[in-house]
Amino acid sequence: MTYSRSILLALLWTAVVRAFVPFGRMSHSTVTYSTKSSMKTTTMAAANSIVVISPPGGVGEVAAVKAACRGSAVRWFIITNTQGYSVSLAPQTLEDISASNGALDVAGATVEDLKSGGEELAAVSKWCGTADGIICTYDGTSGNLDFQAALRLATQQASGGIQGTQVAVLAAEEDLEEEVNDNEGVDRFLSGLFRNSPPIPSSLPKSFSGKGSVCVVRHGQLFGLPESSPDFSPLVGGPRRDPEITEEYTMRSVRVDPYVFLGNIMASSSSRTCRHCVGEAAAFFATGKLAPLSQAVTISSQAGMEERSLEQWKEELDRVKELVASGKASTLFNQEMVVEDTERLADWLAAKWAPAVLRTYDIAAIRIGARPVYAARAGDGLVEISWQELVNFDSVIVGKMLIKVSSDGIVATRGAGDSTKGFGDVDSKPLPGEDVLVRRLAEAASQAVEKGLAKKVKTKKPIKVTVDTPKPATTLQAAGNIEMEPQPVTQEASKIGPRQAGARRSTPRSRGTRKTS
Repeated sequence: MTYSRSILLALLWTAVVRAFVPFGRMSHSTVTYSTKSSMKTTTMAAANSIVVISPPGGVGEVAAVKAACRGSAVRWFIITNTQGYSVSLAPQTLEDISASNGALDVAGATVEDLKSGGEELAAVSKWCGTADGIICTYDGTSGNLDFQAALRLATQQASGGIQGTQVAVLAAEEDLEEEVNDNEGVDRFLSGLFRNSPPIPSSLPKSFSGKGSVCVVRHGQLFGLPESSPDFSPLVGGPRRDPEITEEYTMRSVRVDPYVFLGNIMASSSSRTCRHCVGEAAAFFATGKLAPLSQAVTISSQAGMEERSLEQWKEELDRVKELVASGKASTLFNQEMVVEDTERLADWLAAKWAPAVLRTYDIAAIRIGARPVYAARAGDGLVEISWQELVNFDSVIVGKMLIKVSSDGIVATRGAGDSTKGFGDVDSKPLPGEDVLVRRLAEAASQAVEKGLAKKVKTKKPIKVTVDTPKPATTLQAAGNIEMEPQPVTQEASKIGPRQAGARRSTPRSRGTRKTS
């Protein structure tokens, strides 16, 4: 057998494991590797089965291990850009999988194998088979277009037998709709390089071909190694005299938000996300523990050392649903201030500030697509800035910015366009020139304070609280903390004279007087 074009899976495991290398240009047989001569195969029925398509390590490894440790049967298909790549997992990881009655099957192929198409590509769907969910991620591709195209092809083949949730884990700036449209020529060029393969899907969410719903989970800048990696350590630099805990443990708190754009930047692009939390969330979605959302969500890590629970994940998703239902998910700007006359400030924004901004070069230079045209009052303390686009020689309102002035400050949100023309939904993409208006709106808040239209919120000074020292629960105290009462100084009786005792002379002494003759 020849495995020169396949992944070499060096599994450093002492527990039960099943590993497969089914892809080779010359052979498609199944091979089992083990570090022990006597190895068993897990036959216990798992709660559900999922498929993970990813490069080695990273979010894919975290999601596969998290799902297997919770009793799922996981088939992890690894795609690598190099030959002879080894995958190592810590022994404790497989002990946890065995204790939870889970299973982890591993297979893989190189980008060159998938580019050749034919039997090599068709074998992906045969090995993955049917499953309850699938997880796919670009983490580990390093932006390589060939690598990402091969991963999308493998996802297309593997997701055909998926009955449940299909999860795509993407960065904030990956597979955006505008970029997908701009990269159609690149996709056609890559399809020519992938000789016998079917047409390459334009994005990872569009690669899913299963019957289940599609869930898109986005993240910020990733950090952290998988806990299942032999190189992982909870201490920075290993044990030291003054140990320092890694960010994987100090940034355990999680925040989930709707995925929206703020101007021309993504709301999640500037945040940081631990691979542990985004992999765990993907595993919960794929296994059905968390109900998928129709709208993409963003996961970011926050300071905190408490481990996440399934109930906390559900609470965060419920909060996201409330934000989407109330329309607050598309908030672009929020400035707290004290406004005594809201109508006066709203009139100034609609009549003075907005027309001046719309005449600036940044807005007037927009020649393609929609552009902000006019601002008008739309209610009590409400200002609307409308975007219009020429569709079939007819000006159509495609979106709005709603500026709400209240006694607590200014809030700007993105609104829908003309529903009769097909623009009734709030778009997650930024409107042209929206970033300019958001930036100028921050300047308008400062100008409103200077003009006397609003006042700054007074910062509350922190109140110093004196903390009383708690009384000890026991009466025993250390010898050094006991204060000894000073003893009265007494003199011995032999050293006390009559005068000191209080006696007085009956007659005056003659010593010291002058005698006269």
